[in-house]
Amino acid sequence: ALPISRLEDLIRAILKNTHNIGWFRLLYLYPSRITDGLIQLIKDEPRICKYIDLPIQHINDRILRLMNRHAAKKEIRKLIDKIRRQIPGVALRTSVIVGFPSETDKEFDELLRFIKEVKFERLGAFIYSREEGTKAYGLKGRISKKVKSARFDAIMQAQRDVSNEVNRAFLGKVIDVLIDAKEKDSYLGRSQHDAPEVDGNVYVKSGRVLKPGDFVRVKIIDTLEYDLVGEVAK
Repeated sequence: ALPISRLEDLIRAILKNTHNIGWFRLLYLYPSRITDGLIQLIKDEPRICKYIDLPIQHINDRILRLMNRHAAKKEIRKLIDKIRRQIPGVALRTSVIVGFPSETDKEFDELLRFIKEVKFERLGAFIYSREEGTKAYGLKGRISKKVKSARFDAIMQAQRDVSNEVNRAFLGKVIDVLIDAKEKDSYLGRSQHDAPEVDGNVYVKSGRVLKPGDFVRVKIIDTLEYDLVGEVAK
């Protein structure tokens, strides 16, 4: 990984030397490596999407240590609060792992409560899979497939509720959308809060021809579980 100062310098250099790219998106930022300077850069630079991919993996301190993660629960919560305070309208994406060896019901419940409380705008969940050659391979306390599956379902149900709430807040608002493709009766696009492949889409109705790469102003007229529906603003 690049030293923190070099990462910020690299982003500034890319911005300085590219003038025909409308959006830049920063993905997979370790919580322990997000500095005040990086937060300020994301806030101030209009071409950087107000979107931060912050993979926490878990929130229980014992599990985080077993995962060899370098940020504890208190630090993660403090960072999330700081980001949301300093970057209005930011979308936070995270990823979590359920069923890590020796994860107890209580530790899982702590993760589930955290997700319901923090309300990440975007979230992906993964079921732990034992892989040879990893430090976790020899850990005791393997979780049954049935329990891992139930924990995964609980996380995803909680996130569906969060996503519905987040999306409903966009009803009637006008947002920038990047067009990706033509569908049967609409166009498929993304807001700055949606990374390709892992997040939702914006379905755009338009009376004029649009092409991939176009940026358009879109009024949101309906919401789905993970997607938005809109029409080109007049």
